Amino acid sequence: MDSAQKIREDDSPRITRLLRIAQEIRREPHQTQEHLWQKFGISRSQYYKDKAALAEVGFLFDFQKNRGFRILEDRLTPITGLTFSDRLLLMFALEHLAAEGDGTLAALAMETGRKLAGGLDSPFREQLQKSFDSCVTKGAFGVRPEVLAPLQEAVTQGRRVRILYTRATDWTRSWREIDPRRLYIRRRAMYVYARTVDETPPAWKIFRLNRIDEVRPTGIFCSWDPMDDGGFEEKQKNAFSGVFGDRLYDVTLRFTGGAMRYVLEKTWHSSQKIRRGEHELIFSVRVSDPQEVLYWAKQWGRESEVIAVEPAEEK
Repeated sequence: MDSAQKIREDDSPRITRLLRIAQEIRREPHQTQEHLWQKFGISRSQYYKDKAALAEVGFLFDFQKNRGFRILEDRLTPITGLTFSDRLLLMFALEHLAAEGDGTLAALAMETGRKLAGGLDSPFREQLQKSFDSCVTKGAFGVRPEVLAPLQEAVTQGRRVRILYTRATDWTRSWREIDPRRLYIRRRAMYVYARTVDETPPAWKIFRLNRIDEVRPTGIFCSWDPMDDGGFEEKQKNAFSGVFGDRLYDVTLRFTGGAMRYVLEKTWHSSQKIRRGEHELIFSVRVSDPQEVLYWAKQWGRESEVIAVEPAEEK
């Protein structure tokens, strides 16, 4: 009995795990095998059994130390049977997810949207890709395809690149050398989270993609441990919009009038605390970039007031 047959006869939890393993390798190729099997709560031997089972059904991958996972074949996500209409509908759905979503999933939606056009014959393939790039990549995020594509490749392959970047603080341009780690979307803006190589000591920083004018390959593989992401998952919880870092600030605002109702309509940040009075609302958050909170509050004009911005006390 082959592995494919065994998968069909096994219970659904294992099938779910196999699909999740495949998705995790696609999402995060720069992690160790040990981290992967620990994440799914399985033993080393079970991991290799799952790897063999996935290979039987068309998902073949290998692992190299300091390089991470590499997908050799992926027949679990075929797109060859889709009609032209199917592709258009899916691309529109992915366009919406990319434009309205947050996080790494939204960034992956952009990459998948372009792949859907890749299965078409010319000239439809080129026209759809051009349309998607125009509407989503450049239209929604202001990012040129020739900037996004090499960064996506660098993240996937774990390669170092040089970028021509415009700093927001003084709007000067300079070349930076970085090891890209993740692409993500927050509040309708695309960012790359990377480790800098051109400064001592190296640091984990964020670069907004619409401020990158050019990307050049270096031919160098990233030198960091594939498990090291500088605490990305924890840090992003501290971002009010797109920027996060190691330092945290407590920001307290007062809202009055009609602004009170709008502020209460949704959760703006996981750390927010609200104290509501009869004629005012006191709103406080703990974030890594207080300026993003202040920009957000300005939309309510005189109905918003800054009470305090101060470094957060360490726990």
